[in-house]
Amino acid sequence: MLFSFSLPLFAQPLIYDAPLAGPLLVTGTFGELRSDHFHAGLDFRAQTGTPVMAVADGFVSRIRISGGGYGQAIYIDHPDGHRSVYGHLEVLAPELLDTVRARQYAGEEFRQDLRFDSTAYPVVRGQVIGGVGNRGHSFGAHLHFEMRLIAGDAPVNPLAFGFSVPDTRAPAVRQLRVYELDDHGLEVTTQTVVPTTVRGGGYEVRDTVIVASPRVGLSLKTYDRQNAMPNWNGIYGGSLYADTTLVFDFRFDLIPFEQTEYLNALTDYADWVKNTSWYHRFWALSPRQFLARPRDAKNVGGAGTYNGVLKLRPEKPLPVRMRVLDHAGNASDVALVLVYRPAAGTGAPHRPHQYLLPAGEASIIDKDDLRLELAADALYRDCFFRYARLPDRSSGVLSPTHQLHDHRTPLHGKARLSLRPFAEPGASLRNHVYLGHCDTEGQRHSHGGRWGDDGRFTAAIPSFGDYALYLDTLPPGIVINYFPAELRRAAGFSLLVEDEVSGGRLDYRGTVDGQWILLEYDAKNNKLTYNFADGDFPPGKHRFVLEVQDARGNATSWERRFRR
Repeated sequence: MLFSFSLPLFAQPLIYDAPLAGPLLVTGTFGELRSDHFHAGLDFRAQTGTPVMAVADGFVSRIRISGGGYGQAIYIDHPDGHRSVYGHLEVLAPELLDTVRARQYAGEEFRQDLRFDSTAYPVVRGQVIGGVGNRGHSFGAHLHFEMRLIAGDAPVNPLAFGFSVPDTRAPAVRQLRVYELDDHGLEVTTQTVVPTTVRGGGYEVRDTVIVASPRVGLSLKTYDRQNAMPNWNGIYGGSLYADTTLVFDFRFDLIPFEQTEYLNALTDYADWVKNTSWYHRFWALSPRQFLARPRDAKNVGGAGTYNGVLKLRPEKPLPVRMRVLDHAGNASDVALVLVYRPAAGTGAPHRPHQYLLPAGEASIIDKDDLRLELAADALYRDCFFRYARLPDRSSGVLSPTHQLHDHRTPLHGKARLSLRPFAEPGASLRNHVYLGHCDTEGQRHSHGGRWGDDGRFTAAIPSFGDYALYLDTLPPGIVINYFPAELRRAAGFSLLVEDEVSGGRLDYRGTVDGQWILLEYDAKNNKLTYNFADGDFPPGKHRFVLEVQDARGNATSWERRFRR
């Protein structure tokens, strides 16, 4: 089974309470499909400031503060070997906030990652540790809550710990896709059908699905809802039966972080990139996406690995049943019949390409002005790699644009890309070069990089697409969000930091009358905020100075005088 485990037995069982009082309003489930990762916990909707409580006895082992990610997050280790995580907090308990503030001022740094032993901050079940917020990569007030195994820090499904989330609704199925596959496991054609509901529950495809390939894969667009909320959340698991034989099965019980990117092998990645819609594949693109397999799972049609690919015989109907379920045990079945009908002229498709890159093997493409290195696990399937080199003399572009295949083909992990510029930039400009790509809206995105001894510039890239070397000499911009000159009755002030190029770290430093102040950074809207509750100033006039530097070393300074 994919991403599945059995809870370990510990000598000291614990009682777990919910992290919030009252009904738990679930707006995101464990294993839910997200961009490049599975959701690692549960999201609970609540108003900003709603008290957040420790779910069991333990101690605060970590507090992490950042402008993105979980924003303000608390980690609690429990004596039974589990760890609970509370993210996007707006409020920290006073004793925790005091420690965070002391570290921030001592190091003159907003970002913090603090670790503690069991003696520093012990907690008991039900103790308030903070309040719900919207910090970090969050777009509405909620608590992101996780349970993990301390060993390996691997997320496990929080619903396995007995939290009360009433759920009598079976998952809903929107669409079914049938993929005709070639010998490389690549799609030849795709059919999309809408199953109809049947009396008594479940779904069926009434018309027999005719395919022209003996190898077929299936996927479902499917969602689940709990009783208290209308949100369409992710499912818990799925199974595929060919006739009565189980051929594919997955459950979202445990998803180690090092496995989470295999989401791109369990979904229709190309459709996600193109249409931002999610289809669960019911066949494996890569055997590495499995941690184990059911004993009764078999490959239909002959010998082979457990991968869910259906192998059909000419004109012999194959009854198929797909099942999706939620953690509460509600299930929905989809029934259909497949028939393989060979058609004239349906041989292997022609796939124009410059290189054939085999899955499971490391690959290197090395040309004079380009070198692309792929690790052995970078590709889920054989890739008929297309490459083109486009001259580009636009302002700020230092190399040709290199078209690396298709951004709709998933790349596991990162590839290593080295590009050579048209000409070596002068010494004053070398540190202002970055390897990046330009999106459809003209926004440039940096992947950083560094110069090599061979005169090429190297960076790690997360996907295929169009890449080039760019020059960035423009400093970040600073815009007032709220900062009147008269602040005697204000709670604080805020500014927006803008950079022409996304990607890479922005370093900033704010001072008032020459003294460092704590500016809290919110990465989702590039906002810097100062709160006078974190340190006020004597009555009178004051001088604020903000210095910001981007990853290429471009710096800007901005100042304003205000009255307090």
